[in-house]
Amino acid sequence: MKAVVLAGGRGTRLLPLTVYRPKPMIPFFNRPLMEYIVQKLAETGVDEIYVLVGYLKERIMEYFGDGSKWGLEIHYSDKDNVKLGTAGATKKVAREMDEAFFVVSSDVLTNLDLKALYDYHHEKKALATVALSEVDDPTQYGIAIINEDGRILRFKEKPKPEEAFSNLVNAGIYVFEPEAFDLVPKGKNFDFSRDLFPRMLENDLPLYGFPFSEYWNDVGRPSSYLQAIEDVFLGRLHLPGLRTEGLKGNLEYGGALVTGKRCILRKPEIRGFAVLGDEVEIGRNVKIERSVIFSGAVIGEGTEIKEAIIGENVRIGRGVLVQPGSVIGDNTLIEDFSKIGSNVKIWVESRIGGESIILPD
Repeated sequence: MKAVVLAGGRGTRLLPLTVYRPKPMIPFFNRPLMEYIVQKLAETGVDEIYVLVGYLKERIMEYFGDGSKWGLEIHYSDKDNVKLGTAGATKKVAREMDEAFFVVSSDVLTNLDLKALYDYHHEKKALATVALSEVDDPTQYGIAIINEDGRILRFKEKPKPEEAFSNLVNAGIYVFEPEAFDLVPKGKNFDFSRDLFPRMLENDLPLYGFPFSEYWNDVGRPSSYLQAIEDVFLGRLHLPGLRTEGLKGNLEYGGALVTGKRCILRKPEIRGFAVLGDEVEIGRNVKIERSVIFSGAVIGEGTEIKEAIIGENVRIGRGVLVQPGSVIGDNTLIEDFSKIGSNVKIWVESRIGGESIILPD
């Protein structure tokens, strides 16, 4: 089997975390987000992947290389992908496909059984099949209505609240027949949700939905990133290659801690969870609550970090308070006794002087 991985986006909703890294390379338990879907595809039986890259493509290509680490072959398509849209960019590699193939977003975390999706596609004799997840707020996604047989009757991209006729949303995971891309004009911007699926409906072509109840998270915002971390600890999200035995118990009885390599910790107080990258140094009397700290960060004595994401090589002084929802960009310095308010985003390379107070807008 073959697959296409969409990895060209900028991840603007996760700024400043995506200034120096593309969204697929954001660390999740100290591995890039994209690695989990690549390994999941390999375990499903996919042996060849075409990765559509764009923004900071070198970071992805250098890490994943030829794919041999995961027992598959990886090719890269790196020209005009963003300009061509999801369907237009996929059309460039669809000619390499001789049977039904997966198309997946590189940043999706899910327990979905990909083999069941693939088999369903063949059972329905579909031209395209869209995995559909049920969510509370569908306004950030493409939504679909299906009939009793699973055929999609109506599709709308990012509806307004009053236009949301369904809470089944496009999960960014598809199975396509190569012939579906005959409908995509060559060299023009063409999107799956806005263009290809409506065209298929207009022509009464077999477009099917595959509703699933298993876990799904597109890691669209800092809050959903932290929620996905917590869901691993709670046993809701199971990821290939990530050992989670015992983590739920730690979360229930105080604080769960996962660290990378060569960290130095001086008995921090953990509430909820803390996930640390490599070579993180934590001073005395530090309190960390439901937060992630990327590699190379140094946290000074008496600092308190609540529900925040701390970027790479950040230096935080003594007695600093980082309040919930804040994101600190890479290579930032926050000097002693400063206070970072709730939902504040500090840009990369910032310098915050001692005893400063940074408030949200």
